[in-house]
Amino acid sequence: MSKPKPYKLILRPLIESKAKFLRIFRMRKKSFVDREKLEISFELENMGEEDFPGGMLYYHINWPSQQQVRESFPILPLKPNQVWSTYKFETEALSQGYALIYINTPDIRDEQGKLHPVEFYSGRRVENYIDTRASIAAIKVKTWEEIYEFWALIISAFSLFIIALEKIYWFLVSKGILLP
Repeated sequence: MSKPKPYKLILRPLIESKAKFLRIFRMRKKSFVDREKLEISFELENMGEEDFPGGMLYYHINWPSQQQVRESFPILPLKPNQVWSTYKFETEALSQGYALIYINTPDIRDEQGKLHPVEFYSGRRVENYIDTRASIAAIKVKTWEEIYEFWALIISAFSLFIIALEKIYWFLVSKGILLP
């Protein structure tokens, strides 16, 4: 008796920050801030040769603070090469540092009740196989303090650049290279 052929799905995590700089300006989609909202969803594509019957996709996010967020998404049946996106789940960045996202392989059973394996890939090549025992994505979360320090550094560097240009201008004027 042969082992059932695995279903092959391309899995792309879609993670978007909802943080606002100075509480006014929307930040870049990939700028995650401690204690601010973020949305996560997944895009799935059936790269196999047979129809995928659907199932549940379970994932969890492990935060550096040892907290964990668990959620599941239904996966609709997919025909070969069909793409489908899950709904967006909103959660909060629970601590600064790198949060790791893991998925659990869904249990798909055929008509006889036998377990049918599912393989995940990040692209169409065999090398893009996703080992579900390892994290599939990471979220780098910063604090507001880190972000404001970065922008203070940018403003300081720009100010010093303007002062340096002024000094160069007056030096060139004093040497007679430029007219005042």
